[in-house]
Amino acid sequence: MRENKRLIRIVAVGAGIVILFLAYTFFFSGGDDTSSPSSVEIPEVVSNATTTTTAPGEPTVPGGEFDVFATRDPFEPVVSVGPPPTTPTTTSGGTTPATGGGTSPTTSVNQNPSGGTSVALLDVFEEGGVAKARVQVGSTVFTVVVGDTFATSYRLVSISGTCVQLLYGDAPFQLCEGEAVIK
Repeated sequence: MRENKRLIRIVAVGAGIVILFLAYTFFFSGGDDTSSPSSVEIPEVVSNATTTTTAPGEPTVPGGEFDVFATRDPFEPVVSVGPPPTTPTTTSGGTTPATGGGTSPTTSVNQNPSGGTSVALLDVFEEGGVAKARVQVGSTVFTVVVGDTFATSYRLVSISGTCVQLLYGDAPFQLCEGEAVIK
């Protein structure tokens, strides 16, 4: 009797496994038992049609503009509150007042739309035996010699040929004639 109960349990467990196997095969194999993976036929495709493609026209942009995501100096104010201080710039020929206009309370003249200020080296020249550089910061042009501080945060460190070494705060950078950067 004890062996009969044991045999019945083994047969019941085996039958359950067979039923689960058949249910899995039926539900997860798509129910189609007519084809096996070894008898899959691949149809032959014959095409006599010629495909022509044309180059797309100018791409269209929703809204007509691209979004510009540019970095900006986190230490530079987003909005200028008043006119910049006008400190005189000393050159070998005497004192020349700094050029530059005031700004409105909501925008800064020297900032471009990406949030930085454009700095460009227009030219390097010699005047009276002194090497000078003409540097444009934003829309203001400065004529400076080595050692001059201009546009509040910029300093001309050295002139070498047609290139200059500048400091923006504590950050050094180099420009050659015709080059511009955003600071």
